[in-house]
Amino acid sequence: MNLGFFHSKVPQISAIKPQKKKKNRFNIYLDGKFVFGLPAEILVKENLSVGRELSSREINNLIFKNRLGKSLDRVYHFLSYRPRSEREVWDYLKKKEVDRKVAGKVINKLEKLGYIDDLEFTRWWVEQRSIFRPRGKRALMMELWQKGVEQEVIDQVLDELVDETVLAKKAVKKKIVTWQKLPWRERRRKLSDYLARRGFSWEAIKEIVDDSSING
Repeated sequence: MNLGFFHSKVPQISAIKPQKKKKNRFNIYLDGKFVFGLPAEILVKENLSVGRELSSREINNLIFKNRLGKSLDRVYHFLSYRPRSEREVWDYLKKKEVDRKVAGKVINKLEKLGYIDDLEFTRWWVEQRSIFRPRGKRALMMELWQKGVEQEVIDQVLDELVDETVLAKKAVKKKIVTWQKLPWRERRRKLSDYLARRGFSWEAIKEIVDDSSING
C-alpha cells in the first residue's frame, strides 16, 4: 500500500467511526483520511484505538484480514444452501474476484473447521441423488468429476453407497406404470433406454429388463 499521502512519517489512527449501514463494522481513518473498514472483532483483537501509529506492514496485514473476513462471510453464505466441494468454493471465490492468496487461506480454514470435506460432500451428493433422482454409477461419476472431486474419493463412495440394481428399480418405479400397456418388446426398449440415459451399467439394466416382477 502506498503511504505517500499521509502527513506523518508513520501513519496514525485519527478516527474510528461506526459505519451507518453495518453496525458491526468501523471505518478507520489515518491522518484524517479514510483508509479501510474493519469488523468489530478485528478492531478489538488488534487493540486499535485513536492515536495508535501503524506501520505499512501493519496496515497491509489489517487489510488482508479484512478481505479474509469478508470472503469467509461470503463462503459461509454460499455453504448455507447446501454442502460444496472444494472446487466449487474455489470457483465461487474466483467468480467474486477474491485474491488467490486470500482464497487459499479461506479454503484452508474451512477445511480445518470441517466445512469443506470432499469425502463427506461426495457421500451427501450420492445419498441425495439416491433419494430424489436415482442415477447409475456412470452418471454420478460424471457429476462428481464436474465438481472437482478426485477419482479415488468417488470410487470409495460409490463402492460404499451405490447398489445399481436397487437404484435402477427405484428409478423406473413410476415409469413402468406408464409403460405397462405397451407391447413387451417396446417396454423393454423404453426401460433400457431410460436407464442408460441415467448412467446405469448394462449389467444393472439387463437385470431390471429381465425381472418379470418389473417387466412382466
